[in-house]
Amino acid sequence: MAKLILFTGKGGVGKSTTSAATAYHYASQGYKTLLVSSDPAHSTEDVVGVFVESKPTPIRDNLWAMNIQADLKAKEFQEKLMEQMDSTVVKWFPGFDAEILTDWTSFPGMDEVFALEEIMNLVQSVEYDVVVFDTAPTGHTLKALTAPDSFNKFLLRILRMKSRVEGIKSIFIKKTDTTQLVKILEDATKKIENFKKLLRNQDFVSVNLVSIPTEAGYQECMKTCSFLKKQGFQVNNILVNNIIPNFDEETWKVATQNKAVALLKSEKNNQKPYVQAYHQFTNKEDITLIGVSKLPFEPRGERLIEFSKFLSKLDFDAELCQEWVDGEDANTLRLRFPHSGEVKLKKNSYTIGSQEYFFNIPNELKDKKIRKQKTKQGATYTFK
Repeated sequence: MAKLILFTGKGGVGKSTTSAATAYHYASQGYKTLLVSSDPAHSTEDVVGVFVESKPTPIRDNLWAMNIQADLKAKEFQEKLMEQMDSTVVKWFPGFDAEILTDWTSFPGMDEVFALEEIMNLVQSVEYDVVVFDTAPTGHTLKALTAPDSFNKFLLRILRMKSRVEGIKSIFIKKTDTTQLVKILEDATKKIENFKKLLRNQDFVSVNLVSIPTEAGYQECMKTCSFLKKQGFQVNNILVNNIIPNFDEETWKVATQNKAVALLKSEKNNQKPYVQAYHQFTNKEDITLIGVSKLPFEPRGERLIEFSKFLSKLDFDAELCQEWVDGEDANTLRLRFPHSGEVKLKKNSYTIGSQEYFFNIPNELKDKKIRKQKTKQGATYTFK
């Protein structure tokens, strides 16, 4: 299972740049890294300087990037719901226009829900060592985390309607009318709850907020931290971008004669109370604060390496998901993923729930006897 490093924050705070720089950092250390974006603006392409597809696109050594087209999956999901609504509610009330129910099937954060599903499949595999997730702006991400509540309210509304209609003796409704509709909603709810459980596993997941030293940036960050805390998520780091560097006194002295320096000094003074507030908050909540200076260049492409130097305090150790250990008479493949009762080991794959994940076995070992064993960190496959 890949380590998941998740970044969220309001639009325009440098979230995509921070995500990309983090991906460059881990890739340069030799870890197979995947940078994933669910932001509809697809800012990742602008930052890495390469056209990014909906499947992993090579960027540099050990680094791939992809855009999740969650809106298409959300549309398919909505169409399935409408189909079931048409065969239930419309059946209860002949002549009823199902289009009126469109708003009922448009849940907040729907796109991000399916982005989270894709991320869950990626991190539970052993294809990559690190997955860096550049989420959509904060609101979408938070709504996705509360989507199970929306699904359940919708389901309750349908079941209540059915109950009332069944009470009218002149209308006969089979008890199985809503079975498929209920299943669709319950499956979606279960997927999101599983992902929320995964996000709380700090051995594999790092949740990070990106912000800027302004009133709007600070307030948005505080609201997000409060929400995540209530949901049981631990925020690991807060990264504050665009901080004016602390130049020496000789530089600031010329502010009275140099308008450019005066402008920088004014901006630094405006930022000061917010920087202090971030310090106080992170110390109180035991969150690591990472400050990133305003840069004299645009961090894009290979210059992201320079930006990544500010991220040394991102204390989240990556590990190889697949590691071969040679012995005198055997070869052992160590796979790293969370151990759970749901895991089933097969010849060249494993399943978690209903999802199967494959890994490659060298040709010279394919005819060998295999001994499979679950471990605390995942599993080992020994070929003799």
